[in-house]
Amino acid sequence: MIDKMQKGIEFGRDLNPDYIDIRFQNKYMSQYQLKDKDLTANTGSRQGFSTRALVDGAWGFASTTSTKLDDLKTIIQQAFGLAKGAAPTVKDKVKIAEVKVYQDKVISPRIKSLEDFSVTDKINIVKNAEKSLKDYKEIKSYQLSYSEIIDHRIIMNSEGTQIESLDMKPTVAAYVVASREAKMAPYLEAWCKTKGFEFLDEHPLSDIAEFCAKQAIKNLDASLPPGGPTKVLVDYTSVGIIAHEAIGHCSEADLVDAGSFLKGKLNQKVCSELITIIDDPVLDDASGWLPYDDEGVKGQRVEIIKDGILTGYLNNREYAARMNMEPTGNARAFTFKDEPLVRMRNTYIKPGDMTEEELVEAIGDGLFVTGMMNGSADTSGEFMVGTGQAIEIKNGKLTDKIFVGPTMTGNAFEMLSSTIGVGKEFLLNIGQGFCGKEQAAKVDAGGGKLACTVILGGN
Repeated sequence: MIDKMQKGIEFGRDLNPDYIDIRFQNKYMSQYQLKDKDLTANTGSRQGFSTRALVDGAWGFASTTSTKLDDLKTIIQQAFGLAKGAAPTVKDKVKIAEVKVYQDKVISPRIKSLEDFSVTDKINIVKNAEKSLKDYKEIKSYQLSYSEIIDHRIIMNSEGTQIESLDMKPTVAAYVVASREAKMAPYLEAWCKTKGFEFLDEHPLSDIAEFCAKQAIKNLDASLPPGGPTKVLVDYTSVGIIAHEAIGHCSEADLVDAGSFLKGKLNQKVCSELITIIDDPVLDDASGWLPYDDEGVKGQRVEIIKDGILTGYLNNREYAARMNMEPTGNARAFTFKDEPLVRMRNTYIKPGDMTEEELVEAIGDGLFVTGMMNGSADTSGEFMVGTGQAIEIKNGKLTDKIFVGPTMTGNAFEMLSSTIGVGKEFLLNIGQGFCGKEQAAKVDAGGGKLACTVILGGN
């Protein structure tokens, strides 16, 4: 593939574009799922080339599922022709920021390659997890799954960049529904990391399924907590959703340019000085591993917010040039058929200096919310996060009283402005690890536990 791509770059240069790049990708995806005793298995690969040409300030893009050199040359001609044809009508001419040229091969962390284990091994993961639910008679419905992505990419451009990347990401997820008489209570837990099969030893699906069963059954006896503004201690899952959905997206340069809440606020205070939010390309025990982005740019650690002050945006080469900033390596495409967009990697609230006991004491009277059922936000910072469970905090102590997980709503920047403290323990988990901005992307998020005030939906 590298030889074909080098010949493709030489062919493209002869057309005299301002810039040209080629991406090869072979993405293998599989999922093995048991849903109420019914097993389904889906596997498959997507392979091909894509190319972008920049001509007189206009982009052209084309792709093919063929890996033949002649077909690669064809899409290069197509991309060049599209860019050249569009150039006379483009008013805001595209420029791309200069970057250092790298030639590198990177392999994601793994001890046991996913490719060394059979389909039977992977199906047995969900079958064994199903067995772990047999003694929980109140569990009436369940979905248990193991899925994986094995991704091989090569990125090459007319400037001399050549990056080869080999990546693998396993995921386990359990969703159960407990039922008693007319009451039903669901619970969800999922994990994804950039690792090999050793991930299954660290996060056994059987243990996750049992945990979900116990929490769902507890929720059968629980009621909704009081609604309205409430002091809460938020665990790392919901902290991650806030960091990703409500803050991270607002800092993506294309959405900033379109008018997100953070537009025009660089170097201004946007929340409590206790809050620092970071987007990192490579972290241990994280699923958003991206040493180089899909433009071949080396990933940079970005402090989006530092001590409450907005200090950075996430960008690609085009928006870096437009905003007169350094490229951060946040251009990402899910498959070779997708054009790279500005996307997050591992986004988190930097841990503080408080223990969980100190955070609970600081809350006084309120709730400890755990687990994450769903979450969404918009570019104004308004968000909604459905949590799994809430535990009462009374007089600075956790009690035995449990509530059904409430929905947290409000404006993320107002919520973070009310911060009382941030925990010192650091953990990332955004569940199954997908972000859905126009196309899928594997990401991670989390941070330290957060003590603050938020609006709860409840009684």
